[in-house]
Amino acid sequence: MSKIERKKRLVKVGLQLKVIATFIGIATVAALFQVVLLNRSLAELAKKMPRDGDLLMSELGSIAQTNVMLSLGFLIPFMLGVGLIMTHRIAGPIYRFERFLEQVLNNDTNGPVRIRKGDEFQELCDRINDVVAVLESRKPETTEGIQASEEQTSEERDAA
Repeated sequence: MSKIERKKRLVKVGLQLKVIATFIGIATVAALFQVVLLNRSLAELAKKMPRDGDLLMSELGSIAQTNVMLSLGFLIPFMLGVGLIMTHRIAGPIYRFERFLEQVLNNDTNGPVRIRKGDEFQELCDRINDVVAVLESRKPETTEGIQASEEQTSEERDAA
């Protein structure tokens, strides 16, 4: 069996970008929440300091800004990469199933649909192959049934 590889990472662009944007949004909210909590803790500490508490308070803004920039500078590319890898394992099989079902509709299949090892939807892939196999085994019956039905309809018209 040949190894299936997909070079194109964004195969279902809309779906993948929505999921990636969700990952980035959640990471951003979590990072900002952590910065707010850190600043709150530092402000409480500054109030309790016997000296230089005012100096610490005056630096909290720049500390928060630096922390936000560093956090987002790391998290956004990281979440983008993780999102791309994870959505590829979901969107890739969906894309492949859509192409395969188009081939089935056009009577142009080259065997069962296959997806990469490690992709999601392995069981769905098996069910699609099972359904297509059943449909292909019924093709001669369906064709004969349609022909018989057409002949019967033709005879009924002639009799009338």
